[in-house]
Amino acid sequence: MGYTLLNAKVILKYALLQLAQAAIIVGVLIVVGQFINISTWIIITILALWVVKDVALFPKVWRAYAFDDNRPIRKLVGLEATVVFNLNPVGYVRVQGELWRAEIRNPLHVAERGERTRVVDIRATTLIVERLDDR
Repeated sequence: MGYTLLNAKVILKYALLQLAQAAIIVGVLIVVGQFINISTWIIITILALWVVKDVALFPKVWRAYAFDDNRPIRKLVGLEATVVFNLNPVGYVRVQGELWRAEIRNPLHVAERGERTRVVDIRATTLIVERLDDR
């Protein structure tokens, strides 16, 4: 419940993190191999076992790599906002009676006080808005 479906983005995120770990393991094995003479086939075997371990663990851990951004602030996306302090490109808007720091998506189009905008994204606690007439 609350988890996104397994998708290519989750698999890619997991694979890239595991690839970074495998690169570190290979680097350590090569450096250690210089001092205690580890043969190449042992390094390849260890790396293969590392990959098998990652593949075997993926069904158990993929949910840690797949999460929905379900913060309450996300509910503001799609709502209309009225500019209170000019957005050039940062200012303040009012959404459902609350004052929010906002940034205009297209900094070439300044939004002035009283203009209507729509919340299109959120970066930390700053609303990203676009003018309604920019659509």
